[in-house]
Amino acid sequence: MPAATIPIKSLTSGSMETAISDFETRLRAQGRSEHTVSCYMRDLHVFSRVLGETDIAVVTPTMIDTALTNPYLANTSDGFPKSPATMHRMKTVVKSFFSWATDSGLCESNPARFVTMKRLSRTPPAYLTESEKKRLLKELHDRSDPLARRDRVIFELFLGTGIRISELVGLDIDSIDLDGKHVRIMGKGGVPQVKFLKSSLRILLRNYLKERRRLSDSEASALFVSSQGTRLCNRQVAQRLAHWLKEAGIRKKITPHGLRHTFATHLYANTSDLLLVKRALGHRDISTTEIYTHLVDTAVEDAIERI
Repeated sequence: MPAATIPIKSLTSGSMETAISDFETRLRAQGRSEHTVSCYMRDLHVFSRVLGETDIAVVTPTMIDTALTNPYLANTSDGFPKSPATMHRMKTVVKSFFSWATDSGLCESNPARFVTMKRLSRTPPAYLTESEKKRLLKELHDRSDPLARRDRVIFELFLGTGIRISELVGLDIDSIDLDGKHVRIMGKGGVPQVKFLKSSLRILLRNYLKERRRLSDSEASALFVSSQGTRLCNRQVAQRLAHWLKEAGIRKKITPHGLRHTFATHLYANTSDLLLVKRALGHRDISTTEIYTHLVDTAVEDAIERI
């Protein structure tokens, strides 16, 4: 299959690029994450280049359909069709952009109104079983070195609250309220949230905070710091998780987000209450939470198979 080539038409300047820039400003004002904004902008710039029009007001449904099937947009650099998930995201971005443009008066009517998207089949995310979770925490339980004690608190927080990695590395010492039994986080979209801390996690945090406050040469506010005294980053947390999974003999490729999935899966398995899981995770839409019903169904199937 031949590689896709860059279309002859390309945007230089004009209302389309200005509209994209204004849309970016709108996304940031809504508190969208940097990752989300970056993905939207990347997709829109590819789309606008393929579209080849400088005036957003003259874009038609046919032009959008033509652009979405253009090999430069629909294929990878080596000429193979992009995945359904990638194209689904592109269509979502295009529909969102033109919906905003129409509401903003840049388009007389929404030219993306006829763009249809098939519901994607969801691939169940990786998570730890109950026994694997116990193995991981047992590996850390009796370790005496400071880094291991720090890592245990990190993973207990993931598994006990369902916190996102960006929320975890952003925690400060003052984010923890042991008397109030909660931790304050800045959730997705910049929305403040609180997460309940169960009693065993509060005991662990109380001991950790005593040790953390003694590190006077470390970054003053950060709850979790590296051996160099700087705030931990996402990559460092992922590396530490990979290290301890290996030490515990767990061969699954589990990311820190997989620990969030683990929390949600076990919470649903113990409660059968999807709305409760939605609240615990801070999801805006219940459809995002529904995946955990399938995860639990799979766990039941596996258990029955072993009878």
